[in-house]
Amino acid sequence: MKLPPLTSLRSFEAVARVQSVTRAAEELCVSHSAVSHQIRKLEEWLGLPLLERSGRGIRLTEAGERYKTKVCEAFEIIHAETALLRQRNATPLVHVSCLPMFAVAWLMPQMHDFWGKFPDVQVAIQYARAATALDPASVDVAIEHGDPSDFPDFVAVPLLDGTTVPVASPEYLQRNNYQDPADLERLNLLHDEDRRFWRLWLEKISSDYEVSPHLAEQGGMIFPDGNLTLAACLAGEGVALLPRSVVLSQLRAKALVSLSTVAIQEEKSYLLLTPKNRPVSRSALSFAHWIQSLSGTTRIGVPVARG
Repeated sequence: MKLPPLTSLRSFEAVARVQSVTRAAEELCVSHSAVSHQIRKLEEWLGLPLLERSGRGIRLTEAGERYKTKVCEAFEIIHAETALLRQRNATPLVHVSCLPMFAVAWLMPQMHDFWGKFPDVQVAIQYARAATALDPASVDVAIEHGDPSDFPDFVAVPLLDGTTVPVASPEYLQRNNYQDPADLERLNLLHDEDRRFWRLWLEKISSDYEVSPHLAEQGGMIFPDGNLTLAACLAGEGVALLPRSVVLSQLRAKALVSLSTVAIQEEKSYLLLTPKNRPVSRSALSFAHWIQSLSGTTRIGVPVARG
């Protein structure tokens, strides 16, 4: 089947739809004369006129009106089907929300493995600042610390142990001649958001060591998130209470050492969350499956909402 030149058809469709050669040229990003040339070319191909001058404008001939109906309809069908195919073929962006320290210390060093296995999946990682700020409409996968009941809009399963222990750089401890928790008075306590975590830990050891829980109130830097707390700890600025599972690689590499086996928040977990009341994409499920496959994670199944 021999068809008219596509460029000529596209020019005619635009002119017929907007009823102006000038406006059609602007829409097609070409000159007025280029559109006029394509219309004449189409008329020569068909052997009959499609447009005629009407004052300072144009109007369609009877044949042009009839042709307009079919040509505009055909272009609309092509446009709609093209948009549908592109939408079906597009890989959705996976929106992942993470606590800052988890993202930097645990997740990012392992993302190369995900991109190697899923090169076509695009991931946008953002810091989670507070559980109340999590929006199930805009977050596909989240990693938070707490209990499942803290996140009523999400399906939650444990991902990592949330146990928290005191850690510091070995150089810092050596410099301050640290031997046991009784020496904490000589150390700089680093606080993640507030001083209550150190107070809880000191209360837990106070029966075995001559150290007061009030030591938590006697100074030390307070940081807005765990990522900065970890950075200060690695830089030898003091001792911090950090989740053992998240800083495990730093502990194994001896960049950090634990001051004691006494822990707090043993009942808490790092949770893998997905929205409860909407389906998530196949790409998001791939990310959730992948993160649960990593070493040290609790593998009890990806959280998926049941319809």
